[in-house]
Amino acid sequence: MLDYDERRGGELVRTLLAYFACDASLTRTAADLFIHVNTLYQRMDRVTALLGPQWRHGDHALQVHLALKVHSVLAAH
Repeated sequence: MLDYDERRGGELVRTLLAYFACDASLTRTAADLFIHVNTLYQRMDRVTALLGPQWRHGDHALQVHLALKVHSVLAAH
């Protein structure tokens, strides 16, 4: 996702951080990002295409969330 965002100027990492912060609520995530819910659906579809459909479930979701959090902390330093 980092490469995708860098190559295409995407917002996937930011979108997923907001998604996890909003307890996986798509409506709240779209509102938090100030985007239309259809835009969010498109971004989530792109994430699923990149990570596979299992990324939203159980340990996979935890791994994605932790990786994004670690990346955010390291990028801030």
